[in-house]
Amino acid sequence: MQAYPNNPALRGHLESQVNFLSELTQKTYDSMRKLSELNMHLAQQMIEDSMNMGRSMMQCSDPFQMTSTAMNGLQPATEHLRTYQQQLMGVLAGAQVDLTRSAETSISEASRSASAMADQMVRSASASATAAENAAGSAARNAG
Repeated sequence: MQAYPNNPALRGHLESQVNFLSELTQKTYDSMRKLSELNMHLAQQMIEDSMNMGRSMMQCSDPFQMTSTAMNGLQPATEHLRTYQQQLMGVLAGAQVDLTRSAETSISEASRSASAMADQMVRSASASATAAENAAGSAARNAG
């Protein structure tokens, strides 16, 4: 009987599983990197907007002018948030597509390798059973 570590079908199946997990990890890492870059970009924009609004408000001498300046300063922030939301949805949708595509291709490969592994184990078990029957028959003939 062939030992499991030396079974090429088992090794192929395990390699396909490791490749699948590696690919999922890489896709997840790429998505998280894009998300992190998106968050950093938004944070930079919000800081710049806050500094610009602070400068504008410091130049105001009238409380009514300060209110209108503050209201005008909110528009760029809302635009940045709207853009961020659209980009976030794009990143998440892209991640979903990538992960689904990876899973679909890996599932068929895993199914093939599992089938090959099962066939190999059945052949190995059948060969072992035949050898055991032959050995038992030979021992019975020698005993009689």
